[in-house]
Amino acid sequence: MADGRYQYLEVIGEGGMATVYRGVQKSLNRPVAIKVLSADLSDNPSIIKRFKRESLIIAGLNHPNIIHVIDKGTTSSGRPVFVMEYVEGQTLSEVIYQDSLTFNRKMDLLIQVCKGLAYAHKLGVIHRDIKPANILIDDEGNARLLDFGIASFFKDKQSGDENETKLVMGTEAYMAPEQQLGISETSELSDIYSLGVVIYELLSGQPPSNPVQPLTARVPEVTEELNALVMQCLSRHKQDRPSSVEKVKNIILRVMQGQHLGQAQQDRASEGLAAIQKRFGLLDVIRDDRYGAVYLYEEKSSNNLLVIKKKVGQSSGLKEAKILSQLKHPNIANIHGTSNKQHVFIIVMEYISGGTLQDRLIEPMPLASFLPLANQVCDGLAFAHRNRVIHGNLRPSNILLTSNLQPRISDFGLDEHYRIDPEKKNWYQPASEENSELADIYSLGAIFFHTLTGAPPEFKSNQLVHTKVFDALEADLQALLQRMLDIDPMQRPQSVEAVQSELYLLIKEQKTVVKPNLEGGVGKKRYIEGANADSTPLMLKIVSTIAVISIVLNIILLTGADEAIMAMLNAL
Repeated sequence: MADGRYQYLEVIGEGGMATVYRGVQKSLNRPVAIKVLSADLSDNPSIIKRFKRESLIIAGLNHPNIIHVIDKGTTSSGRPVFVMEYVEGQTLSEVIYQDSLTFNRKMDLLIQVCKGLAYAHKLGVIHRDIKPANILIDDEGNARLLDFGIASFFKDKQSGDENETKLVMGTEAYMAPEQQLGISETSELSDIYSLGVVIYELLSGQPPSNPVQPLTARVPEVTEELNALVMQCLSRHKQDRPSSVEKVKNIILRVMQGQHLGQAQQDRASEGLAAIQKRFGLLDVIRDDRYGAVYLYEEKSSNNLLVIKKKVGQSSGLKEAKILSQLKHPNIANIHGTSNKQHVFIIVMEYISGGTLQDRLIEPMPLASFLPLANQVCDGLAFAHRNRVIHGNLRPSNILLTSNLQPRISDFGLDEHYRIDPEKKNWYQPASEENSELADIYSLGAIFFHTLTGAPPEFKSNQLVHTKVFDALEADLQALLQRMLDIDPMQRPQSVEAVQSELYLLIKEQKTVVKPNLEGGVGKKRYIEGANADSTPLMLKIVSTIAVISIVLNIILLTGADEAIMAMLNAL
């Protein structure tokens, strides 16, 4: 790059869209891969503008199945540059050519690709050039996706040669039919078509022909269900394809029934859970380390997906989980049941497919999106507090999101602090403060600050450090966040309902009708009747009434955990 922070070494890859160099980041003396995009990009100001905007989002992608972009910039001649982590390994195209993988290993790689692609799609990032050459298999056997979104920078390329435009968009054999009309027609469904081509080629050794021959005729291990999935992905009509990569991944997991996992992983999963194997099938390992594990299971009779969290040797969160297993709220992850036997603590909860709020924090969230989300998070936390359940570790990673982005709080009472690097700051917990409702309100304020500004809060001499993005927020919202993050608990709002009452006024403010000021050039705001400062007591009454109604409804709707789940837990 132009500033000299990186040393360019030899060329390790070259194509129509970019040249890739092996390089060194001088400050850390670490190897990097430097991708210099085509010189055609530097001639178009609109492309450079898009590069500066979209490359920040691409650089924010943080997933174990995606090559991480660590920096971006331009060369001295103005050519856009991505700096990526340097990973040793082989491309999937090389692996396919060698034809040395078992069927189960191939499916394991495909599941990993789906995880990385689904994560990016949830953040609104389309790859646009999914193919085996853009999938790296590292030396530890992990699939890593390359080059997210780079084709989008060619959207405004000024060229009268339609074939050339198609060439820089990607490889013809992997492109969805609609991509032939231009990158502007490309969507997540286009990536799903390309994924279907990759699946077909990896399993059969050859890309699909026209017409497509069923995989079942070429690969004995392929089931009718898997074949139907691939054929759906390869539909020329995008509306006939699976609606998301998440759905593709889950169908593959159901087909495999855990066979893609190594024997050691399966053995660890069965420890303490052996009694459930007949009624519940292990589909995947979400996390597994010395502190515990998180597994994806399927209830065989209903095909419902469940998450089982297993902790060994500690039971923090057991009390909270037992209480919440008897309660239901739309903004709290549904707990089906708990078990604590032989030093193994287990929580069985619903599977929520939209990722976490942490995943979404790669850029500031617009106020119009933030306010309804924040209000729902407050609904869930206020409900828990009314039932004497303190969270104690509230952070963006345990605010789960459904497929339609409805938040659901999870992990009440679970002591996850051991996961935090002691050398890193814990932005979401007040220092040296016991768990309490007021400590949860501080955590809520830190989450709101991060969501709105794109960065967690920082303090200097116990005072919140203002940023340009923070100072651009509504004055009332700034004041609310500062009080929620006050070092003195007594200066914070004293309940989540109090936070909600102030958010409610901001929500009403967002519904303001703006009409031109006929007497001058600046518009005047006309408020919906009752949406003014004097309405605060009324708002508090409304919030209190809603709280009472919520309690009554939950008493009416109160049910025990699902009988099958309880039978499973009792058998452990």
